[in-house]
Amino acid sequence: MFASGLLAAPLIGAGTASAAPPETDLVLAVYQQGAGVDSTRLTCDPASGEHRMAQAACGQIEAAGGDFTQLSGSEPQFCTFEYAPVTAMAIGSWRGEPVQYVEQFPNRCVMEQETGTVFSF
Repeated sequence: MFASGLLAAPLIGAGTASAAPPETDLVLAVYQQGAGVDSTRLTCDPASGEHRMAQAACGQIEAAGGDFTQLSGSEPQFCTFEYAPVTAMAIGSWRGEPVQYVEQFPNRCVMEQETGTVFSF
């Protein structure tokens, strides 16, 4: 419920009447208690939007076939056992198919290790 309301807000009024929406248009957000919410917009084909690594993020989503649960992640790294949960969320469309993804990770390091650059913005 929290994720749906949080992510729907940036989509309101996002389109324009004269331009066709991109086939891939995603709002990505990361929530961490005490730090708040960071969010960005990502479009692919061509890669653009506010995501600082749009090309890499689109490539990783492409490699996963648009399935966020299958993201390849980053190179293995040592993550601490610190418990500081983060919630990664994606809503929008991938190649015209609806996307609604919400996953909680024990900390930001683990999230980035499992999702690569997609939620690193």
